[in-house]
Amino acid sequence: MPLSNQKHSPIPQVPSEGAQLIREKLIKPVFIDGAWILPFIQGGKGVGATNGKNAGAWAAENTGGTISGTGATFSYNENGRPNSYPYTGRTRQERHEELVAWSIEGGILQTAMAHKASGGKGRIRMNFLKMAGGVMRIMRGVLAGTRLPGGGNMIHAVTMGAGLPTEEDARVCAGEGVYIDPIISNVIALKVLLKRAFKEWRNRYSDLIGAVVYEDPWLAGGHNGITSREDPDRPEDPYERVKALRRIMNENGMEDVAIIMAGGVWYLRDWESWLDNPEIGPIAFQFGTRDLLTQENPVTDEWKLLLLSMNEGDTTLNKFSPTGFYSSAYKNDMMRELYQRSARQVPFTRKPDENMTELVERRGVPNKGYYVTPEHKVKIDGWIAEGFNMPLRTPDNTLIFVTHDKAREIQQYRTDCAGCLATCKLSGWSQNPEKGYTTGRVPDPRTYCIQKGLMGAIQGDDLDNSLIFAGHNAFKAGEDPLYRDENGNIFIPTVKQFIERLTTGN
Repeated sequence: MPLSNQKHSPIPQVPSEGAQLIREKLIKPVFIDGAWILPFIQGGKGVGATNGKNAGAWAAENTGGTISGTGATFSYNENGRPNSYPYTGRTRQERHEELVAWSIEGGILQTAMAHKASGGKGRIRMNFLKMAGGVMRIMRGVLAGTRLPGGGNMIHAVTMGAGLPTEEDARVCAGEGVYIDPIISNVIALKVLLKRAFKEWRNRYSDLIGAVVYEDPWLAGGHNGITSREDPDRPEDPYERVKALRRIMNENGMEDVAIIMAGGVWYLRDWESWLDNPEIGPIAFQFGTRDLLTQENPVTDEWKLLLLSMNEGDTTLNKFSPTGFYSSAYKNDMMRELYQRSARQVPFTRKPDENMTELVERRGVPNKGYYVTPEHKVKIDGWIAEGFNMPLRTPDNTLIFVTHDKAREIQQYRTDCAGCLATCKLSGWSQNPEKGYTTGRVPDPRTYCIQKGLMGAIQGDDLDNSLIFAGHNAFKAGEDPLYRDENGNIFIPTVKQFIERLTTGN
């Protein structure tokens, strides 16, 4: 179905009780990253799913626009799609150096685009994945390359998730006069940050922290901060978690520092009780998945149509990311294959014992193999009969069984590795030269190549076999009247139209 992108198409209004009252609350500015802006923040999605153009469009509406500093696009093809980084290095270390250089160039390019598009309004933020390869060098390079001639920076704040900011991160941002907005998922993480990373700013945290982003680990898309103390299958009430967060912030002189609620935010009328609430304090709301459904967002029309067709439960919380973090993604063929791959898994030993008595031969290695229980051998024989005849070891002393083609694909990902993560479970890469650029662990074939998965999505080659991060409320897009015009056709609003709609609570 074609998308309607008429700039002046009417936006349907959904009346709600007390609509005028909630609007008055939602147009009240909140102090974030050094300026009074509307309480709406763009979620920073990695590897090209946010860029300078749409971040600048958000800022132009006096809100917070967020560029991804992870895999930032440095050039585009003739169809306007992002080009992959042109690696030429023969080793992972050489390709890693190229990745850092291209990321800095892309980050500077996207920031300049956002700065121009913003018209000097709002806030420009850059989001970094703490687990990304070379993240400190990339952040330093981008911030140095985006300084303004008269002082200051085109970037107003750095946000950082999938790992906590360090003391060094804080010093770099302070040196550049840029706020740092930590992304956390529980109150323990904030306590650790205040004690370690921000200890130099004790009793004056607001000099450096422009806002605290609470990213709900059961609702947000992308990487989630579920800890070993929490049950991924038992979501907790975000209100109670944010209330506890505010209590710790108040105890540390951060009464005026805003909290940004990220994850699960769709209709703001559902969050009305959070507004002007002393238990919550200054509050803003982040929109990651909904930002994809704007004209300025760079993802393909096919991706936008996919979002509009999702059903409840289509987003899955899983642990397939090579970072080791939980993450939430659309359950397409890629995700289903990963679930099936992990299901074809059994423990093994190198030598037979009283339980592991049955030999599973290693292809091409005479007189060597793995020993499994008789019960598991029956399962394995069935998998082999179905074509899953390649056993691959995992770091947990188990075997998974895949087809020959899948085994070759996994090996190719490892061969092509450019160190896009600080440590990668799939390839065994580590950016630490003191460890020989390796994690020292067996590569884990139960994970995916995050760079190829995300790049495939933004380039639009095959969405069913690409990595589609999505929030757990993405299914609401199909029922939201915002995305239909007066004739019932699919309508994609501009950022301006979307922000206007947010002020109504709908």
